[in-house]
Amino acid sequence: MSQIIKKKFYFVRHGRTDWNDRQLCQGHTDIELNEAGKAEAFMLSQIIPTFPIKTIFSSPLKRASETALILHTSIPHTTLKYDDQLKERAWGEVEGKSSQLMYIIEEQETLDPLFNPYQGVESRTQFKSRLQTGINQSLLQCESPLIVSHGRAFLILCELLNIPLIKQIPNAVLLECSPKDGNWEITQLG
Repeated sequence: MSQIIKKKFYFVRHGRTDWNDRQLCQGHTDIELNEAGKAEAFMLSQIIPTFPIKTIFSSPLKRASETALILHTSIPHTTLKYDDQLKERAWGEVEGKSSQLMYIIEEQETLDPLFNPYQGVESRTQFKSRLQTGINQSLLQCESPLIVSHGRAFLILCELLNIPLIKQIPNAVLLECSPKDGNWEITQLG
């Protein structure tokens, strides 16, 4: 059963960063968009006004907030709000290391939900609860909000929506999350 309020919303993973290009775990490390990431966000900003978005809720981490600001510029009638609950998962001492280590930890957590070997890594349960609260609060505040967040946040969102896990979504691509026949449907737009 879905743990997210059954209302349509949109989701965007932030534009690319240098750490994305180097395949490094970012977590709460506050990395800015690189030029390619800014260009990706700008390209998305050209189609975003065609969707019924009234409020943008964004992680305050630079890579997400910069993406949200670029999108907001193309739909200035919207409200832009930042929410710490939409931040990426904190990866502690894994941040700055190869993303492969993060993927290995996620696989181990799938086998053993209590597995958490690294200092400062936010538990999957805590992250899931935080994200659920943030998204549900967004849905309670307005119709069809846009959530600008992170890749691991989308992975956990799949769990919350009770859909097959999508382990990696592209940067700066608009996804529509819609309840349909008691389930959820994810559609890539544009």
